[in-house]
Amino acid sequence: MAERSQTAPEAGNDMGNDDAIGGNVSKYIVLPTGYCGQPKKGHLIFDACFESGNLGRVDHVSEFEYDLFIRPDTCNPRFRVWFNFTVENVKESQRVIFNIVNFSKTKSLYRDGMAPMVKSTSRPK
Repeated sequence: MAERSQTAPEAGNDMGNDDAIGGNVSKYIVLPTGYCGQPKKGHLIFDACFESGNLGRVDHVSEFEYDLFIRPDTCNPRFRVWFNFTVENVKESQRVIFNIVNFSKTKSLYRDGMAPMVKSTSRPK
């Protein structure tokens, strides 16, 4: 489990109940267990404090893997069918796995070949 940054507000609780997610993560820095000090390049910073941002919690699973919990839609709290967040402080050629663990539709268009939209400032294509 990753340590929570001193500068980032608590994004959720550790009880495993994703219904308890209160608000969006705001410049949430994920640091490796036992690491102290300023984040280095490659220590990811998640943010969803902007219009349409809906990332509620981030759990560090392993060195390259993260479980992401999406906040429910405003008008229908039962559904979690989309996501919008940013990730900063990525190393060049760094590969990570993001698991969206609380999607409400088990059968989605991602199974039929569609892929999430990814925008990169360092890789414009």
